[in-house]
Amino acid sequence: MNKEQAQEYIKDNLNEGDALIGFFQAISPPNIWLFFLIGPLFVLSMKSYFLAVTEKGISFHKLSMLGKFKEHDFFEFDEIESVKIGKGLLQRPMKFTFKNNRKVTVKAQLKGVEKIAKLLPDVQQHIEKNIPLAQ
Repeated sequence: MNKEQAQEYIKDNLNEGDALIGFFQAISPPNIWLFFLIGPLFVLSMKSYFLAVTEKGISFHKLSMLGKFKEHDFFEFDEIESVKIGKGLLQRPMKFTFKNNRKVTVKAQLKGVEKIAKLLPDVQQHIEKNIPLAQ
C-alpha cells in the first residue's frame, strides 16, 4: 500500500478533534525462537504497521499479510510509560512500553523508495517530546 492511500485511510479514522502530525511505516521483528520450531516460516510472525502520530497520541494501524488495513489501536500519550528509540541507517528500532506492562517493538522505516512512508525528524521529535525516553 502506498503512502497516499494510507494517509487517506488514517485521516478517515482519526478521533474527533484530533490532528495528524505525521505517520510512518514500521514492522515488528520476527520471533527468532520460532525458527527452531517451524524453520524458515518464522518470518510469518512479522507484523506490518502504519503508526499515525497525532496531537493526542499514537495509533497503531496493523496490516494484513496482503497489505490491507486489518485493525487499529489508539493510545493516548499518558497511556504510554516510555519509548526507547535506537539508531539505524535504514530502520530505527523503537520499543514502546505501556502502563499496563505491554511492550511493542517496531522498526520504523527511515530510507526507501518514494512510495513508502518514512519516519521524519519532526514526527520523532513530537514522540520524544510527549513520551518519556527510556534509559
